[in-house]
Amino acid sequence: MLAQRSYAARARSVVSARPSAFTRRAPLKCFAQRDNLQLATAKLPAATSVPAFATAMYNWAATLTASGANYPFALPLQVDRLPTGFKISMLKAVTKGQFGSAADIEATVEEVAGEGSVLFVRFYAGPAADADRKAGAAPADPTARLEALISGLVDVDTIMQTMPRAIRKAVQIASTA
Repeated sequence: MLAQRSYAARARSVVSARPSAFTRRAPLKCFAQRDNLQLATAKLPAATSVPAFATAMYNWAATLTASGANYPFALPLQVDRLPTGFKISMLKAVTKGQFGSAADIEATVEEVAGEGSVLFVRFYAGPAADADRKAGAAPADPTARLEALISGLVDVDTIMQTMPRAIRKAVQIASTA
């Protein structure tokens, strides 16, 4: 079990699109008024077209379950396009016939002063995170709560393990666009 959870144990690692990756800054207690864990960062080359990169990354996220290499996921996934990236929601049943997001992985490209375009990958708890909680109340500390949630979601490992290759491919596509 420990070997399987190795990625979640080091969830706040750096994903590098190039050897000179942007240094990590994790965990962030609050970004845009939501508690999150920063899973990865990648500094994009200066010649990268951000819209083309965001589209390539969204296409990768939207086809995760269609490739067969990553199938099946433990939870259903919903992928939404964001202006400069994507959001993957891991869904749980909350009531009969109703689903809610247990957790979200958001990847967005942001401009960082002195660094240029940087991809940030963040993990957020969703509204249905505690829908079927059996082990008492969630930890009060936001970081501990998110760490407990991420350790229980096996799909995070699969998604994050396939992301470095997707980032490199998206950089390649967006540099020629």
